[in-house]
Amino acid sequence: MNILTLVTVGLLLALVLAVFTVLLPMAFVVNFKTGAVYREKLASQIDRLRLGNMLAALGITTDTYVSKERAIDIREQMTRCKACENTASCDAKLEQEVVTADEIGFCSNAESLRKLTQS
Repeated sequence: MNILTLVTVGLLLALVLAVFTVLLPMAFVVNFKTGAVYREKLASQIDRLRLGNMLAALGITTDTYVSKERAIDIREQMTRCKACENTASCDAKLEQEVVTADEIGFCSNAESLRKLTQS
């Protein structure tokens, strides 16, 4: 190998390292911002359901809920809430300002919400 080849290879490696050093932090920032927007939209959807009211009654903020639960679990809980047939029991319980996790056995998300109140 001659000196020109070594210099060229060295410059290419330095360029690759520089690009990697710049792009990796940028990818983290973009991913973080995208996740924040997704969580905000998810929180907005939760607040429109009885699930949001139940969280509030249990003393759990939507932000805490969205940050502690996996998105796939939240989607499943939202689906269960939308399909729930115990809306009369739910509405009656939600008329109370404070609800304990032991009082929501009728809720299709009772087990998940109990775990959240314990953590």
